[in-house]
Amino acid sequence: MTGARGVRVHAWAFVAGTCALVVANWVTGGPWWSFWPIGIWALVFATHALMRKAGAVDEAWAEERTADLRSKSYDASHIDRIAADHNAGSAVREDK
Repeated sequence: MTGARGVRVHAWAFVAGTCALVVANWVTGGPWWSFWPIGIWALVFATHALMRKAGAVDEAWAEERTADLRSKSYDASHIDRIAADHNAGSAVREDK
């Protein structure tokens, strides 16, 4: 499984597994040993979700996000200046 569906399945598995570990820890008593497996699993899940999110970023996403930010901006002149500076920098890099 890849993509958003894979992350959703992993999220549900994480929730179910966490519940099972907490119940098992509660039934067995003693110190809260389930903290460590849950913590490690949380790090693995976060890495999975962030990798998926990072893989979804492309030029179309960036353009859409830029347009959204421009529409919400009260003072768009600074955004236009940054865009002009970026375009000027791109022209300089192409010359090299």
